Amino acid sequence: MDFTLTEQMVTWRKIAREFADDVVRPVAAQLDAEPDPRDAWSWDLVEAAEAAGLRQAPLPERFGGSDTDYVTNTIILEEIAAADLGTAVVLAQHWKFAQMLNELGTPHQREKYLARNAANPRGLFAASFTEPTAGSDNILPFRKPGAGMQTFAAKVDGGYVLNGMKHYISNANRADTVLCFARTDREGPLTESVTAFVVPTDAQGLRIGKVHDKAGERSANNAEIFYEDVFVPDEDVLGEPGTALRSVGRLLRASNAYAASCALGIARECFDRTVRWCRERVQGGVPIIEHQAVGSYLADMYLNVDVSRTYIWRAAWQARTPETFDPVLAVAPKLVTSERTFDSARRAMELWGGAGVMRENGIEKLLRDAAIWLHSDGTNIILRERMANLLRTADPETNPWDGVPAEAPMIGII
Repeated sequence: MDFTLTEQMVTWRKIAREFADDVVRPVAAQLDAEPDPRDAWSWDLVEAAEAAGLRQAPLPERFGGSDTDYVTNTIILEEIAAADLGTAVVLAQHWKFAQMLNELGTPHQREKYLARNAANPRGLFAASFTEPTAGSDNILPFRKPGAGMQTFAAKVDGGYVLNGMKHYISNANRADTVLCFARTDREGPLTESVTAFVVPTDAQGLRIGKVHDKAGERSANNAEIFYEDVFVPDEDVLGEPGTALRSVGRLLRASNAYAASCALGIARECFDRTVRWCRERVQGGVPIIEHQAVGSYLADMYLNVDVSRTYIWRAAWQARTPETFDPVLAVAPKLVTSERTFDSARRAMELWGGAGVMRENGIEKLLRDAAIWLHSDGTNIILRERMANLLRTADPETNPWDGVPAEAPMIGII
């Protein structure tokens, strides 16, 4: 494994950094301060990402992309998240489900939906998974028959009819295409009962509900989706019926690394801003960076970034080869990075003192954004239980440090 960045990776890092510094950073605080979450959204940022080649970067050239690899994508997301978490999340969510459609979709589906999306400079994907009564029960998942999501797709002549409600869905009110996950078997175990459907958001019966008012990550909208007798033709079923969760686990190997990269950007920003502050802030007759306790905090904050980035790159590197991919790496990067990021944000608040809670300095925004990752893409306590399940089912004769076998059961994170 070589952690030396390729020339292409360096180029994309430069593109992402310039986009973050020149386009995102100047408006991030203003968008975050909007009281109505709908007003925290910016189509200007989406269109600027398109102009910079970022909106479609991981997709094939015929769909407006550049075929960027998983490691490059994590580098891009870190750069953007350092300027504003929400903007990075908008892209990360769009990327992973566009990539899923590209890998799992039929030629007809790719040409119909990816081409339509590529032609729209505001084109975004979303995926509706979480429901008011089914969050962690979907992610672990809870294996009681009939447990978990309740949105149901009834088979009819020529297709399916969807009915149900989703909430907390990233990009829901902004996407032109949604991947809807719904039961096609009301009583079976979740892992064998969920089917994915490609649904244009202008489909009859699809209705967007309220936009959730979040504490952080405000420039990324999350909203409710109602499916009220939405007809989906057979040709828009994504993959084989009943196999959606297994497909997610196989195809979204880098999803957790994408999420972790968004958290990493926050940790890096906490460190960068706080080092500058500690060099300028004088107490006890010297810049506070000279105090031993402060230096210790900064050392921990630096390690939080470096350790997290190393782990993320390892996960993204392994994601290129599904036959040898360790399922733990589909769970652990966000778990590791989110807790280190929240630790960095807390330390930054302490080192900034009273200035840290003043909105004009932006540190309290970083703390709010960091808090998002203690639950987003799966709560950390549930991710720990998923890792425990992998260990419980591992061959007792196998050395766990050699990696969990790639064929181990794995459910992807939405």
